[in-house]
Amino acid sequence: MNIKNIKKIMVLMIGLIVVFLLAGCWGNNSDKIKINDIGKNIEEALKEKDVDLFMENISVNYSDPNGGTYDNHINNLPEEIFSKMEDAEDLVDFWGILKIKPKVTIPESDLVLADIYANGKMTIEITLEACFAWVICTDLYNENIEYNVDFQKEEDDWKIISLLEI
Repeated sequence: MNIKNIKKIMVLMIGLIVVFLLAGCWGNNSDKIKINDIGKNIEEALKEKDVDLFMENISVNYSDPNGGTYDNHINNLPEEIFSKMEDAEDLVDFWGILKIKPKVTIPESDLVLADIYANGKMTIEITLEACFAWVICTDLYNENIEYNVDFQKEEDDWKIISLLEI
């Protein structure tokens, strides 16, 4: 073989290696995005106080050491969180300048992906915020509930398979 052919083959091989490495990273990022979407969906469910929307993110095969299952709504977890928010909202109705802000985060730095399984942490933050003149806002109350979460890929979607409060 002459040197020109060897150079072409080397360039082609390096190009293919780069393409395959990037394809692997893209698939991994796609899964992380889908898992982060679970957090956004749960946050929306909390804002709307919608148990069905909350449970759409939970696998029907869900189980945890505390006896939580899909059928018992993870030992009534969504209803418990809604109750905490409603208690805080009683103050909101009284004062009129307060609002409840739920926020759900699943940090990518804590996410470990392995084929069809993943685990990480999820934080549900419930904030009671006071706003004066709709410009100056301050947090009056802030509760963070942190969970260890196991995820499972079911077909093309990710679902929560286990959730344990830390």
